[in-house]
Amino acid sequence: MATAVYTFEVVEGQEWIFPTDDSHYEMFSALDGRTITDWDPPVMAGRGGGTYSDFPWLGEHVPFLRRPAVEALGQVLLRHGQLLPVRGEEAWLFNATTVLDALDRQRSGIVAFDDGSILAIEHHVFDETKLGAAEVFKLPMRASAVYVTGPFVERVRRAGLRGVAFKAL
Repeated sequence: MATAVYTFEVVEGQEWIFPTDDSHYEMFSALDGRTITDWDPPVMAGRGGGTYSDFPWLGEHVPFLRRPAVEALGQVLLRHGQLLPVRGEEAWLFNATTVLDALDRQRSGIVAFDDGSILAIEHHVFDETKLGAAEVFKLPMRASAVYVTGPFVERVRRAGLRGVAFKAL
């Protein structure tokens, strides 16, 4: 049976979280799976007047979690990355450090730069043999989405976490 893979998806009316310093957007895009040892927590602020979320939204490549999500999922997340605190909000950034070269480039719909690096993925097909038992991972590319598998999605649902959705790929 094929492994179900998902990305985080914004929920209409969901609470958003933003860095107060626009230069931090580049820092978030540059997260590439390496463990961060010199973390200087950015100041974040919730904006937009959205409905409370245990996963305030910034993008599919940088999941942020509130305390209920950290308490419910921390153990599995720490097997696949780091939970890094931020300032200004009681929230943590999840830095995925499990990086899998699991995208089947031949069968996926990829828009590439001239040098062959990936600009966008229009349709994902994963190599099942490379996914293993990972519940959370990134691809080895700049600003990769954080991908999750069916067992992780089920953990989120069982925990009753609010303001989070997933897009099946």
